[in-house]
Amino acid sequence: MDVDLQVFSGTHHELGVQQGRASRNQLEQAARALPVVRPVRLAKPRLLPTRLFLWLAKRRATKLLHDDITTYYPRQAERSEGIAEGGELDMPTLLLYQFMELLVSPGESNYSVPGCTSIALEPGRTTIGETIIAKNFDYPNDFSPYHLTCISDPQGRYRTLGCTKAVLPGMLDGMNEHGLTATYNYGYATDTPRHYAPISVMIQEMLETCRNVDQAVDFMTHAKRAGGALLTIGDPDGSIVSLEISSNHAVTRSPERGQIVNTNHYRTEEMRRWEIPTDAIFSGKTPKEYHGSRVHESSERRLGRIQELLKDPGKLDEDDITTILRDHGEDNQPSNLTVCQHGDFLGTTRSVIFYPRRRRIKVLYGNPCQNEYCEFGL
Repeated sequence: MDVDLQVFSGTHHELGVQQGRASRNQLEQAARALPVVRPVRLAKPRLLPTRLFLWLAKRRATKLLHDDITTYYPRQAERSEGIAEGGELDMPTLLLYQFMELLVSPGESNYSVPGCTSIALEPGRTTIGETIIAKNFDYPNDFSPYHLTCISDPQGRYRTLGCTKAVLPGMLDGMNEHGLTATYNYGYATDTPRHYAPISVMIQEMLETCRNVDQAVDFMTHAKRAGGALLTIGDPDGSIVSLEISSNHAVTRSPERGQIVNTNHYRTEEMRRWEIPTDAIFSGKTPKEYHGSRVHESSERRLGRIQELLKDPGKLDEDDITTILRDHGEDNQPSNLTVCQHGDFLGTTRSVIFYPRRRRIKVLYGNPCQNEYCEFGL
């Protein structure tokens, strides 16, 4: 599957217009698909008409997101408006797609939930003697058509390169011209947000304004946001850190044996206080409504498997890293419990490897066991 690189430059509104125009077909498809994508169908009350449900959902998304993004991240709000203009998409639909980032997929007993697996290696753990950060992006398969890999050159700010969705102004996994790199894994926390800016918006803002890990951690810790995440952050100087965040709390975790592995459960004692119970998952409505699921099982299984694969203290090369990203477990049975996830509802829909010192990334769409990486640079 080919990966096209888009390049946008100018004011944030101009960036958005260019993104909207480049992604117009994807945005049209997203608007048409909204009533039938499985996360929407699972979230909709059975007796509520779809048209009414979507009207109510767009109204709620607009109410919660618009003012907070405009107030705390005005340049990203300008980019959102530009995307809507360039893509000829109404703003409530665009905001609803952004709002989905704040919701954990409702799920069913046969399905997993949005996951992701990230690995960061200090220079001493790699054969090339420089930091490497890699990630599998696991998400509902219905959203696979909306991948976007792009360079953004915002006026008066740092250039960024990374991966997001065509409907988003923010960044899901990316780096900037200084080599500062961040990946974003879902976290599942119970504290109620005071603000409703998506984490991807915060990451894009951070990459545009910060130069190194220390600045990034300070920015992320104090940023206004909603949702939980395990962020993997690194820079060309060899610094790597995990930042575990919820809507109102943030704690860093340092590397062990020159490496960091993040899946989807908090590992610091402080953040475990705010995590969902081990046998539960958000319903997608409020932080207090739970339904049974395998979120912890999948997260812990993937973490344990990677720790097993990384137990040898020797240095790793790119082949070693891609082998881990393609892993289907000791018995080679792909599922929603493996690093390379496969499922009817959810799977690994993108994989990326970052080289902060070189300012280069390798990206593939789909499962890493079935596709090859394309390389891009700043």
